[in-house]
Amino acid sequence: MPLTRKPRIAIMGEFSSGKSTLCNVLMGARPLLEKVTATQLPPVWLSYGPDDAYTMGLDGHAYDLDLRELERVSLETTEHVRIFMKSDILRYFDLIDMPGISDPSMSSEVWERMAHLADGVLWCTHATQAWRQSESGVWSTFPAELRRNSLLLITRFDKIVGDSDKTKVVKRVKAETEGLFSEVFPVSLLQAMRAGDDEDKWIESGAEAFSKALFEIAHRIIDEGSPEPGQENMPAIMPDFADENEVGKSLIARTFEHLTAIRNTPVVKILPRRVEAKGERLLRTERPTADSGPAMVTFADDLVGSMEPMLTGRAKSS
Repeated sequence: MPLTRKPRIAIMGEFSSGKSTLCNVLMGARPLLEKVTATQLPPVWLSYGPDDAYTMGLDGHAYDLDLRELERVSLETTEHVRIFMKSDILRYFDLIDMPGISDPSMSSEVWERMAHLADGVLWCTHATQAWRQSESGVWSTFPAELRRNSLLLITRFDKIVGDSDKTKVVKRVKAETEGLFSEVFPVSLLQAMRAGDDEDKWIESGAEAFSKALFEIAHRIIDEGSPEPGQENMPAIMPDFADENEVGKSLIARTFEHLTAIRNTPVVKILPRRVEAKGERLLRTERPTADSGPAMVTFADDLVGSMEPMLTGRAKSS
């Protein structure tokens, strides 16, 4: 079946492995994002669109969310937090920021119930203790078909001193994860985040290399959802249109735009970027409405007090 939505890429790894920093690198640091990644939350599903947010309860209902009240979101009653924002990288795919797999303060069920939504994974492993047995154990439970659409990032690579030691770490990790990921990339995410518009520092951090691989994976996922050979050809799939006054062009976004232009060059039929006919662009998953999905109820009004009465009472009233 043709893929009529953007790919979903999950960010995973152990607690304090650099997942939040990776999210900042991909999306560009901003006050809202820093608050999201600094708060203990269930999975956070990030999509492109006008600023909006809600929580999806375990009861199957969507609840309005005031982002100033993120710290009040309950792990016990919430499946995931959904946030829409104007970030250039989200024009190409959705991101699902997962809690750490080894976080002692929350059950693995918190992220396990969302794992099946991922089309690909960016797995972060800390360079000084890369690819621990606990990571291997969790990754072995994921379906084999997910492996070719996933990347392993050896984060905080700048913490390793000496080229010889760096070479040994990469060689060991690649040997231990052979066949488990599409590719393995050492990267200094802090260096990448601080690169700004300095392309040389961006490349030196390792971010350029994994960005190109991520682009190929996103389009591989799209291609895997295309019709079989011999069937009617589908139009070129383009990222969401963005007003340049609303979305900045980060280095990773520039890389994606450059690679998209190259990829689309052989296409005979050239579509204007503003064309929005059905099937000619990636379709984002819309926020649930009364007509299309779970009922909408107000989340912020009942934040004081326990979450369970709120979920039960509000759901029934809707």
